[in-house]
Amino acid sequence: MYTQEGWAAWMEAAAVFQAAVTAEAAQEPKQDRAKLEQAVKKAVLHPEEASDG
Repeated sequence: MYTQEGWAAWMEAAAVFQAAVTAEAAQEPKQDRAKLEQAVKKAVLHPEEASDG
């Protein structure tokens, strides 16, 4: 059964990730936050594609 306590670590990790993406997107030169988030998720889910260059 899913509980708030069971999801707490995942929710905290998601909040940390979102804050990091937002902070990085705000750096100069400014980046599209959604595109940056997509790129990070793709690199995590498909590291072999990211390492190809």
